[in-house]
Amino acid sequence: MPAKLKSVENDLEITLEDFNMIGRSPDANIRLLDGGVSRQHATIRRDGSLFWIADLGSANGSFVNDVAVTANRALRHGDHVQFGNISFIYDNDEESTQSSVQPASTQAIYTIALPVKTVKATLLVGDLRNFTALSAQLSAEEVASMLREWYAQCEQVLKSRGAVIDKFIGDGVFAYWHGTDFETRLKATEAAKILSGPEAGDSPKRKWLKEQMNLEVFCHIGLNIGDVALGAMGRGMSTAVGEAVNVTFRIESLTRQLKVPVLAGAPFLEGWPEGLSIYQNAGVHPVKGQPEPVEVYSLIDGPTPSL
Repeated sequence: MPAKLKSVENDLEITLEDFNMIGRSPDANIRLLDGGVSRQHATIRRDGSLFWIADLGSANGSFVNDVAVTANRALRHGDHVQFGNISFIYDNDEESTQSSVQPASTQAIYTIALPVKTVKATLLVGDLRNFTALSAQLSAEEVASMLREWYAQCEQVLKSRGAVIDKFIGDGVFAYWHGTDFETRLKATEAAKILSGPEAGDSPKRKWLKEQMNLEVFCHIGLNIGDVALGAMGRGMSTAVGEAVNVTFRIESLTRQLKVPVLAGAPFLEGWPEGLSIYQNAGVHPVKGQPEPVEVYSLIDGPTPSL
């Protein structure tokens, strides 16, 4: 049976597609006529056997089991999902059946969180510039089409270079590589350059936006290296966390202030003299949530050395 959202208040059942745009707009494939629901409120995206929910910066937020959705999270059979004043129960009979037929020992293993371990990692945070303003000029269907295309592009570029995509966060992506060797930093640099470069704009939807609406979509990237904790953080949630991750998100936010597409934290260049031929110092800047300012380097426009 397909996965569904079942209304808490009436008999409404919504069958989920591989990509679902939820909102008040007439173009949303899950249209909710409620004053508390934004035009483009949230998305639910299938990845393998799981469906992941992401809030799109909605005015009133999205909630799963009364907890605000601040990052992508996997839905589980029986979850209570709320958009504005409208509530649903996430129903996935296939998942429920698979859980019920597992032997007791398997169920025990499934519900126990894996040990968290600290590792050195190379980190990448990407974000679509001016997405909120851009989405206000597009229909929900057009926003969904653009996000679907961008998610696919991120997966192709990042996974083909060995990255683990930790999560998509609406119009953002967080990925990491195990290790911080020079080859890994080059792979991260290459991925950042492709995702932020003009060739990324050759995708069909971005071409259409530029040619028909004179709207250009750019991706900004923050890079860093450092210690992260990897492991299961709860049922349906596995992620990388740590101060280095927080700093990487802040570095990405600096790209707007400095008007550059790619910035790397100083640790990304430490002990890597060849890196100074493709990055240049962009100064020391205060960032939100950090007691000390952060030194960053901008990617120089030019060919990236071969691996």
